[in-house]
Amino acid sequence: TYSGYQAGTNPSVQYMSPAPQPLPDALIGEKWTFVSLETEAFTEMSEWDIDFGEAFPLNSIGLAPNLQIPGLIIYSSRAKPLAAWMSGLELAFVKFNSGPPARLLLETGGNDCWILANLANSSTIEEAKRFSEAKSKVKQVHFLAVQSNPESESFAGFWLLQEINI
Repeated sequence: TYSGYQAGTNPSVQYMSPAPQPLPDALIGEKWTFVSLETEAFTEMSEWDIDFGEAFPLNSIGLAPNLQIPGLIIYSSRAKPLAAWMSGLELAFVKFNSGPPARLLLETGGNDCWILANLANSSTIEEAKRFSEAKSKVKQVHFLAVQSNPESESFAGFWLLQEINI
């Protein structure tokens, strides 16, 4: 043995995720909802009225055209500023964290995490669980959209995302 060597386990390097941060007050949505779209609908995405956004071709990851892609739409009277702020981030994915407290989180960049919503009632938590389950059925693909209201036919922001576990 070497002088100074101590047998035993050596702690490996661990990545500590940062604590989720609240969204800036001016950018908090008034309402939000879980939705889904068929994979085939995304073939027409280039024709949608979208101010800010990003996507990738779903056929590149081998998803059938009739699968349901889960998503989250945030409604805000400040939809365009919210979408502009989000477009400046490296959006990674939306994730349900069962907590406590239960939350919807937006993972961005290498080490940022934002609280999209705190989930207080059991029916909303169940919806969030279904959102997570739906993601798992389509290779973790999902979308995040921002609109001014539910009747709007345009998007201030629309991002097609995929959660990848590294």
